[in-house]
Amino acid sequence: MIKSVTITKQDYLDYSQFAVKRLCNPKNQKSSGFLKNMIIWFVLTATFMAVFQIKSISFSDFHWQSALIIAVPFSIFLIAFLYNINKFKKLSVPNENGVMIGEKTIELQSDGINETNHLGSCFYKWEAIEAIEEHKGDLYIFVDKLLALIIPANSFASEAEKDELKAIVQKYV
Repeated sequence: MIKSVTITKQDYLDYSQFAVKRLCNPKNQKSSGFLKNMIIWFVLTATFMAVFQIKSISFSDFHWQSALIIAVPFSIFLIAFLYNINKFKKLSVPNENGVMIGEKTIELQSDGINETNHLGSCFYKWEAIEAIEEHKGDLYIFVDKLLALIIPANSFASEAEKDELKAIVQKYV
């Protein structure tokens, strides 16, 4: 089976978001994000400090200096963290008409998958395929934990064609 696809920048961004979530939340383990943990620990710390600082209902004896000592570094760290995440996302987008983004042909053969674009070709034996996953209609054929062949939803004429491709890959995986 030969499939011609055109991968756009948005297709890649959708894939990268899915791949990161797939890495961070394995199917066999539920874990919460780093940011959630930081917020939870900040709230717990502030609550703990408030409980031991309050002698009555009024906040007149609350030690605001201690609260600022905790809040200022946390706020700076949070802003820097969010800034760096956004910067990393922008810098990690591949070049237009490069290896990831652009037109390519994916050929499913009896011995593996051959991916061809205007820069060259790459062959993956069936042993290299880890999984095939679907997200928002797009198909991702993972050849490693993070690297996948992206087949956008708009590349398929019908659901039957998509199901046929999935069946071929699953037969070998």
